[in-house]
Amino acid sequence: MSCEHTNTFNNVTNIGDNYLIQQLEDNIKSFLDYGLLNIGGFINVNIPTTGLYGGVFSDLKPIDEPGYKLGRVWQAFRKDWVYETGVVYNSGSPLNFSGLYINDAFFAAPTGSGNYSYVVNYPLGQIVFDKIVSPSTKIKANYTYRWCQVYKSSSTPQWQELQERTYQPSPQIDIRSSGDYAVSASHRIQMPAIVIEPVARSFYKPYQLGATDFVIDQDILLHIFTENSADNYRIVDILRLQKDKTIIMYDTKKVVNSGVYPLNYNGSINLSGYCYGSLLNNFRWNLCYFKDFSVINIENSNKNLYWCTLRVTSQVII
Repeated sequence: MSCEHTNTFNNVTNIGDNYLIQQLEDNIKSFLDYGLLNIGGFINVNIPTTGLYGGVFSDLKPIDEPGYKLGRVWQAFRKDWVYETGVVYNSGSPLNFSGLYINDAFFAAPTGSGNYSYVVNYPLGQIVFDKIVSPSTKIKANYTYRWCQVYKSSSTPQWQELQERTYQPSPQIDIRSSGDYAVSASHRIQMPAIVIEPVARSFYKPYQLGATDFVIDQDILLHIFTENSADNYRIVDILRLQKDKTIIMYDTKKVVNSGVYPLNYNGSINLSGYCYGSLLNNFRWNLCYFKDFSVINIENSNKNLYWCTLRVTSQVII
């Protein structure tokens, strides 16, 4: 039976496409990640880097990661390692992770070799070995982590916990059976952090006569979590100074289908992946105008937790 009719959706051709809200969430994260790097939002860790509170930042420790036997997964004290290249700030750049020093022998990235073959998970700051490595092994690495971590609420379960004192790698990271590092890195948010949350508050109006295009104002909440007021105020000011800025957005589905997303499913670098600029140049989707920023609240519950919520009104023509 033929059911052809003209009553079809406007502006929608495929149920599997990513439309406004998903595109905004993905692109705002990419914009914030890249923008923060370009103003010096990265910390280089060289061997040996020690802290004011003890511990060695360049040391990796074994963890009890769900789904793996002890010794398969090792991690640094900070997650969200920088994988981007070409970033320069004040003549300095993020370190290019080149490999691991295991009992003083070097095993080159990205795969290692022999009994020490591995995969690098950049978002989680982890090394996943093919075989169990004895917990008594000494593993060190040079790497760079993001000063401020950016998360999407759609892929950040609400049961994730805020992790304090990540500037003190010892003794916290050595306590595997209890404490923050006993929780999987995928369930921890280290501060400073920004969580992007699209909300059900939007306005739209026709773009022009005789067309089905709309100007849509979509609100996005940016939740900012820090361990001190100075970082909180700094991030708030950085973000709200982006008012009236227009950014280019890339088409997330086309990027994934083309196989050029910067990271693989396991967090390792995609050797065929494109950098942020190339994604914008080759997979341009639309423009986003940051119409307004407003501070909803700034609060703190104790001396180690400060948070603020910014409401961003983004404007897109679709």
